[in-house]
Amino acid sequence: MPTRILIVDDHQIMCDGLRLLLEKDPGAEVVGACGDCTTAFQMAGELRPDLVLMDVDLPDGNGIVLTRRIRENFPEVKILVLTSRLEPNLVIEAIEAGANGYLVKTNASTELIDAVRTVLAGGIHLSGGTSIAQAPGAPPSADTDAANRIRQILPAREAQVLTLLIKGLRNKEIATELTLGVKTVETYRGRLMKRFGCTSPAELVRHAIRLGLAVP
Repeated sequence: MPTRILIVDDHQIMCDGLRLLLEKDPGAEVVGACGDCTTAFQMAGELRPDLVLMDVDLPDGNGIVLTRRIRENFPEVKILVLTSRLEPNLVIEAIEAGANGYLVKTNASTELIDAVRTVLAGGIHLSGGTSIAQAPGAPPSADTDAANRIRQILPAREAQVLTLLIKGLRNKEIATELTLGVKTVETYRGRLMKRFGCTSPAELVRHAIRLGLAVP
């Protein structure tokens, strides 16, 4: 079955361009597009897409608020925020609202397909130009290097695995990167989830972001 995608953006030219980009992949199908919160929520309920591409600024509301509403009502629907606003505080708000990723429109042509694949595989994709740890309201240690903070609180291998999970790598890719077996990576990931009280890899990444550990 193709991946069913709903586009939420109030600029028709953006919707058309995204459709062209996405449908270059034979495994993707754009099942709908709209430009306001009310219609988007209705379509999410009626179409039950696998993924929603969500703009932040919509004529009748905020895409992050809509993200939370969709995730609460249709938790199986994944959401990738796609916006022109490169603001770290918005990234945190989006992830905490339940978004599975945050992509800046200027990067969409090169990152979009990778971002979609990462999100659908259960990961979190953060746009390469976004610096989470510098956001207002981040933890007091947020002005230090995130990688150093991870190393200080975690065993070395767990820190390496968490760093690569934050970057959106899958278990097999992490295993290749660290010259480990996939089962070993799964073990480290399980330890991290238990350590932070998380029930899924996506929740683990969100928790790392809330702690100010993630600087993609």
